Amino acid sequence: MHNIKLKFTKNKKLSMILQDQVTECGHACIAMISLYFGHQIGLPEIRKINSPSSHGVSFKQIINIFNKLNITTRALKVPINEIQYIKTPAILHWNMNHFVVLKKVAKNAITIHDPAFGVRTCGLEEFKNSFTGFVLEVEIPIDFQAIAIKKNISLFRIIKSVPGIDKLFTYLLLLSATIELLTITNPLFLQYIIDNVLGTNSANNLFAISMGFILLVFISSLALFTREHLILYTTANFTKYFADSTFQYLLSLPIEYFTNRHQGDIQSKFQAIEQIKAKISSDFVNTILDGITFSATLIVMFMYNKILAFVVISSLLLYILVRFISYSSFKNDSTSAIYLHAKATSSFLESTRAIAPIKLFLKEKIRFTSWCNKYVEALNSDIKVAKKQIFYKISNNFLFNLEHIFIICIGASLVLKNQLSIGMLLAFLAYRIILITKATAFIQNIFDYQLLSIQVSRLSDIILQAPEFSEFSNYIYSYITAILSIELKDICFRYHDDESLLFENLNITIQPGEKIAITGASGCGKSTLLKIMMGLIKPSSGKILINSIPLSSFSLKNYRGKIAAVLQDDSLFSGSILQNITFFDEEIDFELVCRVSKIAEIHHTIVSFPMGYETLIGDMGSILSGGQKQRILLARALYKKPDILFLDEATSHLDNQNEKLINSALKDLKITQIIVAHRKETIAMADRILNLDKSR
Repeated sequence: MHNIKLKFTKNKKLSMILQDQVTECGHACIAMISLYFGHQIGLPEIRKINSPSSHGVSFKQIINIFNKLNITTRALKVPINEIQYIKTPAILHWNMNHFVVLKKVAKNAITIHDPAFGVRTCGLEEFKNSFTGFVLEVEIPIDFQAIAIKKNISLFRIIKSVPGIDKLFTYLLLLSATIELLTITNPLFLQYIIDNVLGTNSANNLFAISMGFILLVFISSLALFTREHLILYTTANFTKYFADSTFQYLLSLPIEYFTNRHQGDIQSKFQAIEQIKAKISSDFVNTILDGITFSATLIVMFMYNKILAFVVISSLLLYILVRFISYSSFKNDSTSAIYLHAKATSSFLESTRAIAPIKLFLKEKIRFTSWCNKYVEALNSDIKVAKKQIFYKISNNFLFNLEHIFIICIGASLVLKNQLSIGMLLAFLAYRIILITKATAFIQNIFDYQLLSIQVSRLSDIILQAPEFSEFSNYIYSYITAILSIELKDICFRYHDDESLLFENLNITIQPGEKIAITGASGCGKSTLLKIMMGLIKPSSGKILINSIPLSSFSLKNYRGKIAAVLQDDSLFSGSILQNITFFDEEIDFELVCRVSKIAEIHHTIVSFPMGYETLIGDMGSILSGGQKQRILLARALYKKPDILFLDEATSHLDNQNEKLINSALKDLKITQIIVAHRKETIAMADRILNLDKSR
């Protein structure tokens, strides 16, 4: 494969976009290349064009998405010795289960944008071991038109979202301005003492002027004290409000958001609030004031001497140039470090949650190695970032020390020529310290705020998601008094548009008090159907009717208030058994707690514990057996007094005797029950059986 690279457009920058979901590496690659060619779209917009499948993405699906974006593609099989002829950027198939973007091929190194790790430079041997040979080249047609639908969330929008923040920042700005103004006057006192007191051997007005400056010091200290306490209040206020609203919004997201992402990654994104808080609490106001103070001090220094001021400003421009040139690389390394730490956290959480099988299979060493490798990768990224920070520190030290020597030499020569007094030179040096301090802080904060876009971008994966339902939706029927019937009408479901249907044209009407057993082979969609009926996931087509009215006509919150469920992956929470059964209700009906516990055949077990219903359990119910946990979960569902009870293998850990007693007690409740079960005894208790194997 020898092809000439024709380029009709100027070189563009290839952005680094990391995947948010486990299986969306292909979508991240598409987003990178789309931005490169001029489309203003990101991962959220690519997901809307074609949502990621839980089973991954294929070259065919990637080509289809590019076609919708008016980007032409060419799939190739390229031998390793001809990779230099690939037109970049291109998508490579990587390690048989991943996609990356090829950025550059050099003599002994290949640069790729890996959605799972960031920008990477691979040696030829590593590339040979990972590259499968399949390439997707991309280019834009003559009639290409850029799309601009990318949604962004800005730091300013985050700050403005906090009630009362404008007034707090105004107070901070006024106090900080007072402090900075008083700081600028300090060198004038030094100049006066040297030129008007020591230079003339006259102490006239020395005491009065000294007392005046002492008064200014007291005012400055009082303003500083007030400002620091106000910053403390502002920080706490911002963190409380924004963390509360973000977590509340996170809980409102659909279930697919959580199933498609690693737990550690979600945790890391939420913790981005801490990074944002740290910068905006005091640095936001200080950055504005540093810029103003820097400008004012520079004007004063030019009034003292233009040559000396030009030397100072030249050193600052050189420092800015150093930071600017290396910014892109520094940002990529910082992004990778954040993402890799999230992966290490996910590995840690997985291991602690699955500790029993790890011990039983003697896989402690393997899990440790897996976590350790991820953690070392994260630390290596931290080291890259730290090395660049060391370089910035050394550059700062070298440039400004060199500039200081030049200032003293030039200043001394000006004093000898009587073009500058000693007091003016010392005052200029004092102003120089103020300017360098403020300028470097201003530059650092500007670059830090640019880097903060990484955290804002990660947080936007939560904030920009559409909630499961809106409080302001206009429902035809706002309230369900009681669920009399539930009907599935022509229900079809597939996980992805390109995948086959899990079930097709499913129809069933369930009357009040009926017990329906859903059966079928593993993987046929029993649990999925239950989640569709509960409104947790949407069907691909068809309708769910409640009392002969479409479910979409009701508030989903109201509907869920009338149902309860015990699912396979249900868990208990840290707290007492009583709190878990009532799901932490503030007003507890203890009589009802005992009644539902008896139905679930767990009451006598609970009262046998020394602390009874106040017995504390962990988030995994660590002191309870599997059967005991299931029975507490069943009691929790029954405490809700539902019209419909959904049970997904809810008695799989129970012995036959307890299961029989529970089934008998449930039948006496006269509530609608929809159960997924494999046990013949449980299925036999049903009024009707829905076999999903016959619906495929």
